[in-house]
Amino acid sequence: MAISNSQLGAQELLSALIGENGTLTLTCLEEIDQREPTRAEAEMLKQALGIVKTPVLAFQIKKSLRLAVFKLKKTQFKVSLEGLEKLLEDHQRLDDLALGIATVETAEAFLAADYFRNAKWQDFPPPILVSFCNFFKMHGSVTDSQTLQDLTRHQDANVITAALTALEKLDPGNMQGIIIPLLDSPQNEVKAQAIQAFYRWNRGEALKHLLKLIYSTNEQEVILALHHAAYFPYLEVEPYLIRLLTQTTSPSILMRITQIFKNNANPELPFRIFWVNRSLSGQHQSLVKGIILGVVRALADTGQISLSVQDYLNDLKERIKQEELRLLKATCKVSNEEAEDAILPELEPEKPEAPEKHEKPEKSEKPAPLQSQPTPEQEEASTPAPAKVVAPSVQRAPGASQKTPEVDFDNYDNLSEQDRVQLLARANAIFFKQNRPKLNNLLNNAQGRELASLITLFGKFGTYDDAGKIKTFVKSDNPDIVCACIKALSTLDTEYLCLYLPQFMQEKNGKVRMTATRVFVGIDRDRIRGLLSGLLASSAVKQRLLGVSMSMLVDFNIVRQPLIETLTRETSVEMIEKIGLVLSANPDRELLNAVYSIAQGCRSSLVMDHKNVVEKLAETLTIALNHISTKEELLKEAEAAYAIEQKELKAAKKEQAAKNELKSSIDFNPVSGESQGEVSIQEILTSSSADPKAKRAKLTIVIWVLVAVVWGAGMAMFVLTRLFGE
Repeated sequence: MAISNSQLGAQELLSALIGENGTLTLTCLEEIDQREPTRAEAEMLKQALGIVKTPVLAFQIKKSLRLAVFKLKKTQFKVSLEGLEKLLEDHQRLDDLALGIATVETAEAFLAADYFRNAKWQDFPPPILVSFCNFFKMHGSVTDSQTLQDLTRHQDANVITAALTALEKLDPGNMQGIIIPLLDSPQNEVKAQAIQAFYRWNRGEALKHLLKLIYSTNEQEVILALHHAAYFPYLEVEPYLIRLLTQTTSPSILMRITQIFKNNANPELPFRIFWVNRSLSGQHQSLVKGIILGVVRALADTGQISLSVQDYLNDLKERIKQEELRLLKATCKVSNEEAEDAILPELEPEKPEAPEKHEKPEKSEKPAPLQSQPTPEQEEASTPAPAKVVAPSVQRAPGASQKTPEVDFDNYDNLSEQDRVQLLARANAIFFKQNRPKLNNLLNNAQGRELASLITLFGKFGTYDDAGKIKTFVKSDNPDIVCACIKALSTLDTEYLCLYLPQFMQEKNGKVRMTATRVFVGIDRDRIRGLLSGLLASSAVKQRLLGVSMSMLVDFNIVRQPLIETLTRETSVEMIEKIGLVLSANPDRELLNAVYSIAQGCRSSLVMDHKNVVEKLAETLTIALNHISTKEELLKEAEAAYAIEQKELKAAKKEQAAKNELKSSIDFNPVSGESQGEVSIQEILTSSSADPKAKRAKLTIVIWVLVAVVWGAGMAMFVLTRLFGE
């Protein structure tokens, strides 16, 4: 299962039991049945039983509730083989039979299986079929395969998924013909189970189907997909889970992603999550930061890192900055100094918790659902503090027990510029409130880095009224001051800032560009997507280069498609190389297939350049997958995907051509006379057409009809005259 029940909060477990996904409900019940339940879980089962209306699920919840009650009472529920045989004959006691099936001992399972087969268990009512499937999954054999295959055509989705799960274990080699039709099942539970089983034969297609569920707009479908993603090789799905991490703020989804990450924690995972988190903002960034901390702790607990958590986080942040600087240098002209103030989310370990008292397992509480970690600023703002700030230049001697001397703000003028900057950086909300008048005066007189620090302080704790003072510094020649203004106005007056952000994003100074871009992402993702798409689609190479450099600073999901489209039509060798660098920093199979397809259709003079991008992307993807697929294997898969794409494209064109031909054969043109089949004059006369020739044709027909009428009348008069005279 994607998430262990022991690690879910009470509400999360209840949600799984009563949710729309029967697969999650049955998996939860199976886990509870196999261990000692807690009283809290028994209460949740009782609560769920009163809510769930689906007959199969309600029946299974009732079975698990009864079993949990027996275990909590320390009463062993035991049904003999003779008792099972009698229960099989009495369909009025299905509840007892289900309990008996769940408690069959391994030593008696072989004989019990024969009893079930002889009783033709597959013909029993649907609610108990799940219990039989679970039994045969554990104690069955290949001889039960045909019966289980027949159940994959059952009308109940829960029975189908239970049968598929059993078949995966008993007879996986003969499932392909059963699975393929189920991949397009309208029932999500069936579809997801089939996708999981299909990976054995075609991992590329299985992943493609899984991704449709993972990136669904329906939260329940996403949760179901994450449940099944845990059964795929972790490194295959990691890139997609990280991508999903940047697209959702749902606690339920993030909880499940977090647990998958923690269960598969590896030393490179925090870097990959932090890499995408640097482009997020606000609460979303805080949530993902909490996930990073959880993964790092999992690494420390399993001994995969030797450093302390804080030292590891410091090294991680430095590594991110260096990698970002390397890529920015490769895509645009940015110096080390300009990149020093790259806006990266702060990573601080949680404060150590008080030791908990040891309690009995049944009384232990489950952890609460995932919560965002407070930022350092929030911690400072919520913690009472004196009105004085510790002078950064005065440090405590090792082993000293006395408090660090405090510097009164009245002595601020005697500090060096560096000490002033550090003092302002460490100020909290109480300090700001108590010293606001003097801070206002300083804002009028300070310069350089000190002024930038003051502006940042006002941005943290000021109000909308303070925005007017900060706006006067927006057009400063000092990039530190401009960056501080951008950060401050992003919280004090976003509407005003949005007027200048597009201009700041095209500034010559790299630090200003980086700051403006990242702030803009947090304010208006749709607008920055449009701006970057416009830059990448520009006819000027300089504008396109600017768009590529900005792409390194935003969530890759924003620029993924625009970059692919730009690469498709790009003719500049330099641009192709730089786009390749951005794409290679965010590799996954879908992206490799798209880039391979572009390379196959590019002009002959650019073939080698596109080939280099494809090979670089395949190489980084191989590393990301920890070499479970070699570079050559990935390229072969991309080639196969391209062949399928071309085949489907040709089939679509052929179908469209056939439709056009059929349409032209049915259409009638009264001028050219191209007609298949008979067309009446009435149809011609009543049809509408804007073609002048068609109109003249209609008029000609009318005239000839009138002539025929007149001629007929004349002939009639002539005959009458000859016969009767005048």
